[in-house]
Amino acid sequence: MVAEFTKEKLNFTESLDQQSPTFRSLDLVEDYESPEKQLRTQAQCAAPIKVHVPLPKPSVDASHIIFGVSTTVERLESSVSQMQHWLSHNRARLIALVEPSAASGVLETNMRNLGIDVTIKHSNETFNDRYFALTRVLHNERRPTTQWASIVDDDTFFLSTSALIARLAAHDHTEEKYIGGLSEDFRQIGHFGYMAYGGAGIFLSMSLLAKINAVYPECRSRYRYLENGDGRVAQCIYRYTTAKLIWEPDLHQIDLHGDPSGFYEAGRRQPLSIHHWKHWYPIDVVKLSAVSAVCGEACLLRRWRFADGWYLTNGYSVVKYAEQVVDDVAMELTWDRPGEEVTEEGYEHSLTPLRPRDEGKISYRLEEVVKEGGVVRQFYVYRPGEGLEDRVMEVSWSGR
Repeated sequence: MVAEFTKEKLNFTESLDQQSPTFRSLDLVEDYESPEKQLRTQAQCAAPIKVHVPLPKPSVDASHIIFGVSTTVERLESSVSQMQHWLSHNRARLIALVEPSAASGVLETNMRNLGIDVTIKHSNETFNDRYFALTRVLHNERRPTTQWASIVDDDTFFLSTSALIARLAAHDHTEEKYIGGLSEDFRQIGHFGYMAYGGAGIFLSMSLLAKINAVYPECRSRYRYLENGDGRVAQCIYRYTTAKLIWEPDLHQIDLHGDPSGFYEAGRRQPLSIHHWKHWYPIDVVKLSAVSAVCGEACLLRRWRFADGWYLTNGYSVVKYAEQVVDDVAMELTWDRPGEEVTEEGYEHSLTPLRPRDEGKISYRLEEVVKEGGVVRQFYVYRPGEGLEDRVMEVSWSGR
């Protein structure tokens, strides 16, 4: 695939005239010495497919945003590689409140060496107390140029910092603004409330943060019974200010159990954030985002439809549906709801229209990425099950 940058407006799902690649069987042991069956060189492969992608921003300045996270040194360390994608060398700041640890100094130095402007602070408070304490810490750490404070989880992942900055720029930061994403599942909202869910990212303007800081002792005491930190922030705002949640639908909590592939393969607008990828369902967001080195952040999860009905969702999968896709807008309902049958009910506000799970779908999932000079090689693997042959599709990306 050759990424050609353009200033033209593009659909997030585009159609290609070319068909998907053909496959051939290869025994990596017995066929290794067979010249006619050895792996083809790049020159022997099919002609490159040219696709248009949005022109990337030459540089990103996020110095007006300060992020805060309540976590542990161990969890923060395991999140460094994904944080590099959206925090490195863009002048955004990160404040991490962690339990006391002798390892925090080394971790802070290592993160700074990777271009992440991080300050690690110790606290003996519980996780949720530290979470709400971030409102005071971020207020105290603000600078004259700071416009937004954001509270995130250590598995919050922003696909494009430049897109996030552009979305925030649509709001007047001098007013009291409370911006965030809801749970995709309305039953979660019924349980936890109408608020900005922390995994999607909470964004507070400086004027609103000042109001919270002014009543910090009262809120800390009044809402300490709540078991979720984002709920404490929400109730403090609702009780002591007139600010109301501004729902940003592209900030995603991803409260989807089991297989969330329908969400990622939908080909709608690129999410601003995703969450729960580390524990609810395993997605390697570092590998997902690796191709941005060639085609820019805006190409992540962008979808291309081949002439023979195959779909490439960049950084996630290559699929062929068994059922004819009549409504290309409808999202495949692939996930579960624990203890009950999952239907469209509860997702009308967030993800509909939905279509039934395609049980015969052939799905190649991204499993490995290799960077070689100016080329990013993605390896998508189809594992049909015991007794059947696995298949590998390589997609090589270069920029132009």
